[in-house]
Amino acid sequence: MNKIALKFLVGLVALSLAVCAAFFSVTGLCKLFAGAATAVIVMASTLEASKLVLASFLYQSWSTVSKTLRAYLLIAIAIIAMITSIGIYGFLSSAYQKTKSKFDLTQTTTDSLNTQKQYYESTIKTVQLQLNAKNTQLTNLTSIRTSQENRATQLTATNRSTRYADRSARETDLSIKLVNKEIDSLNKKIISYTDSVGRLTIAAKQVGLKNELSSELGSLVYISQTLNVSMDKVVNILILLFIIVFDPLAICMVLAFNFLNKKSEDTIIPKELKEEVVIIKETPKEPIKSPTKPPRKQPVQDNSIISNPHDRQDSKNKSLSAFEKRKKEKEEEKRMIKNY
Repeated sequence: MNKIALKFLVGLVALSLAVCAAFFSVTGLCKLFAGAATAVIVMASTLEASKLVLASFLYQSWSTVSKTLRAYLLIAIAIIAMITSIGIYGFLSSAYQKTKSKFDLTQTTTDSLNTQKQYYESTIKTVQLQLNAKNTQLTNLTSIRTSQENRATQLTATNRSTRYADRSARETDLSIKLVNKEIDSLNKKIISYTDSVGRLTIAAKQVGLKNELSSELGSLVYISQTLNVSMDKVVNILILLFIIVFDPLAICMVLAFNFLNKKSEDTIIPKELKEEVVIIKETPKEPIKSPTKPPRKQPVQDNSIISNPHDRQDSKNKSLSAFEKRKKEKEEEKRMIKNY
């Protein structure tokens, strides 16, 4: 990836993270201090902007800032980051509580329907046991009635009195009728309870389908059931993970943008220096002349105009100093070219 594009992308992501963190923090703090929402918005927004500016300032001026000011600014940035994290926690926890309250209300309705359904199902089982007992009783009475008829037939065949057998048969018939009525009543109860179970099942399913929050919190419910912990604890851990990553990452992205920006500035040669370097490169080098001794003057007859030996020494020293000055200028030019 191109360095310019990378710097632009890092800056954009840093700005996006900072704006999102500031929005969540300001909104959460407004909910915590609802009595002074406007003042909280102004204060929190100013703190968020100052946090990013201070982080950039410390990165760029770390070596020039005094230790006392550096320590104070670091503590200030840490405290503002904690305030931002508290605001984010308040925002996310408030949003979860609203969703959770609606979910609990719907869940309570569903639990009530399920409880009624379980009651009717248990009642159906009890009535079914009673029905089985009555059917057994009816079977026994039917067997007794059959044996009574056989007894009466035998008594009639032997010309004996069937008064007692007839009376017993009538009593058995009354018992059979009473048992049949009870069986019919139990069957009606079973049918009614079964219908109630069906209606409650449909009602519970309809409540579940109408509840959009079940799909939103379905993953959290599954995680809480899998880990055998409460859903509130799962959400609390998730919010803490958001806090650990969100605002510190925004600060780190701002520092990364400053690093890339400073690196690009260090690699760019100013235009004036570049032209100066080009001029230095294009300037033809003059050959360095070795110092030569001044020509010895011919002696003349007039002693007053004969050159002084001290004058010749001074001329020689001036040539050497000019040579050394030129040599230093060449070394300075080489160092400038190397640096830039």
